[in-house]
Amino acid sequence: MTYARKLGILAVLGTMLGAVGCHGDYLTGGELSTSPNRPTVASNRNLFIPIQAELFNLWSGDPARVTGIYAQEFSGINRQYAALDATYSQDPNTTNGQQQAIYSSGGLVDIVNLETQAKQQGDTLFLGIAQITEGALMGTAADIFGDIVYSQALQHKANPKPDDQLAVYDSVQKVLSAGIANLQAYHTGGTNAGPGPADLNYGGNAAKWIAMAHTLKARFYMHTGKVRPGAYAQALAEAQLGIQSDAGNYTAAISGSQIGESNLYYQFNDYYRGDMFPGGPTIDSLLVAHNDPRRDLYFTVCTAANVKQSFTDCQPGAAAPTGLLDFGDIVNDPTFQVPLVTYNENTLIWAEAAYRTGDQATALAKLNEERANVGADPAPNSLSGQPLLNEILNEEYVNDFALGEEAWMLYNRTCTPNLVPHSSTKKIPGRLFYDAGEQQTNTNLPPAGQGINGYRNPATPASATSDGTGAVCLGQ
Repeated sequence: MTYARKLGILAVLGTMLGAVGCHGDYLTGGELSTSPNRPTVASNRNLFIPIQAELFNLWSGDPARVTGIYAQEFSGINRQYAALDATYSQDPNTTNGQQQAIYSSGGLVDIVNLETQAKQQGDTLFLGIAQITEGALMGTAADIFGDIVYSQALQHKANPKPDDQLAVYDSVQKVLSAGIANLQAYHTGGTNAGPGPADLNYGGNAAKWIAMAHTLKARFYMHTGKVRPGAYAQALAEAQLGIQSDAGNYTAAISGSQIGESNLYYQFNDYYRGDMFPGGPTIDSLLVAHNDPRRDLYFTVCTAANVKQSFTDCQPGAAAPTGLLDFGDIVNDPTFQVPLVTYNENTLIWAEAAYRTGDQATALAKLNEERANVGADPAPNSLSGQPLLNEILNEEYVNDFALGEEAWMLYNRTCTPNLVPHSSTKKIPGRLFYDAGEQQTNTNLPPAGQGINGYRNPATPASATSDGTGAVCLGQ
């Protein structure tokens, strides 16, 4: 039985449990109908906690680390990450069950149950938020795996068929629009309990969720721009409605009070394993060139008093050269709230989309708006043409540090920066393979390296040249 089929049965069961009728008294409806002594029925808020955790994991866990290595924002230096970096030796075990996690507890099955219960309870606020999380989850799944099981995921079919990547993006746009519409119709009081404090970022603030949804719509439109040039105008329209200040940023909300509640980068690299190191010279040279203060956030520069002793720390007393880079607070601080959907991203999408739709003045203005927000040197007012586009794309690459999928998607779409592959015989991978377990049980998924389980996704075919410089693309 495939994982998606199992989840279809769970979804039907969850819907049946969520549909238990009221008994006619006034202590029914909303979460009042959910007994704490009936663990088979999860309250909306209880469902929403693991849903958020899955998003945090998808955007700052193993998929982000692997794609960040491919985008050369990180370097793999130990165990399986060393081979991923040096020879791009991925296989169906590389993602360690991350494809299954998209559907399992905290994934699509819980989101659908939450949507069903919110509809039954008339909770338009929670319904809209759940739909936005569905769009975020499945859009990112399409980024990583390309063609994925979506329309048949919860229909308990023996061998559900994957949808074309571009069809998934279209469905994601629809569910995000539905979420926005429900939140715009939301009114306080009545049955709109919403997530309240269970919403670890926005506390159920409808306006912030709406802005985030517009930024997500802009993000996913950008991801199709290579094969659908008209998507850049759509992304521009969405960015204009997206996150407009740092106060609206969506982050990996963690407490850091114990290791299990710490920044996922810290958990993996600093506390447990130490398998990664900062990427090659490309990102650091861009930070230095613009006097960008994020260099101190991304990296620690080892000095004579604090030289590199190991792969994970700058420590005194070692006979090693100075000037080497270690990770900064984004990885080494257990309490750091990793940025996942932000004002800076929205502003740079606006800049690139404006450029690609013929408005270079706005493109330059938005580039410098983002640089002013982070404290970096502005681009000169004379900058125009392809050099302007190159600056915008490089700035997106810098901003995407720690959000590995976005840096990798940018590279897949634009070949900018024009990265040199670490392997002399292989190109930089443009997709991740399906999980081994799912591939073995679903006959509609091809073997690794074939067809839709090959090395590139439909939305990002190989580039002949770099969008930023016009030079021959080296890594695709």
